[in-house]
Amino acid sequence: MKKMSSSAKLSYYLGWGLILIYFISNLIFVHDPRPATGILALAGCIFLVIHGVARYGWKGTGLFVILAYTVSTFLEDLSIHTGFPFGNYHYDLSSAPFAVPFIDQVPVVVGPIYIAVGYLSWTIGSIIMNHADRHLDKKRNIFLLPMVSAFIMVQFDLVQDPSTSTYQGLWVWENGGGFVGVPLVNFLGWYFTCYLFMQIFTLVLAKNQQMIKTSGLVDKKFYWMQPIVLYLTIAFSYVTQYIYHIDNETEIQDLAGNTWTVANLYEISVTVMVFTMLYSAVLAIVNLYKDANGDLKT
Repeated sequence: MKKMSSSAKLSYYLGWGLILIYFISNLIFVHDPRPATGILALAGCIFLVIHGVARYGWKGTGLFVILAYTVSTFLEDLSIHTGFPFGNYHYDLSSAPFAVPFIDQVPVVVGPIYIAVGYLSWTIGSIIMNHADRHLDKKRNIFLLPMVSAFIMVQFDLVQDPSTSTYQGLWVWENGGGFVGVPLVNFLGWYFTCYLFMQIFTLVLAKNQQMIKTSGLVDKKFYWMQPIVLYLTIAFSYVTQYIYHIDNETEIQDLAGNTWTVANLYEISVTVMVFTMLYSAVLAIVNLYKDANGDLKT
């Protein structure tokens, strides 16, 4: 490792340490990944603070946290009451291994998941678009960056829903849905929610480009690899769960009467992951290692 300042070393070790903690938690709780989800929320938010402050300062990072939390929690609660924008569903944590407090009808852990995975998705989207957050003077980037990043965020939901919703039943779709018990409107709602808070954040950044730091930690390659690796760690957690449940022929039925085995649900999660989350991460890594001419560095 090249010589780094004390603050860079601290960020380096804390970042990789948080990723390792989450990775280990997935192995420990492979039989019941719900505690690992809580660890992701906590570790992911701490990672955001370490990573985000180096890039946007305290004000910019704080703004992202506030926007992601308030927009996601408000719209989740609105949908539970009205059906917009996610459809008709409700949370059921009665079987959770520990008590989870709620904000009205939404578990408090939901907001931090949006914050943590939202920041990873935003960062990966920025990398894919050649650090578009630094180039918001180009009007197209103001709209394309949140559009691309929101797609990357929804990929996570596509991967998690077959197991977390249909199998574990942490949230229940009252009329079932075409994607292993989950309706299309859920993913449209996710996209709308993520796009909304990311678009607001982008508009603020466009007016305050001096908020974005272009030197220091952001010059280090590891700084950009860490969010990609954490995103991949989330993705590959479904591989370990699939391996654990590969012979589980227990049948699960949604409220519309459709039936799948547990092994089928995890196989669907892994299949979707390979061609969504993994693809986006690989695309970001390739872009990260391109030179000024667009060629891969050797």
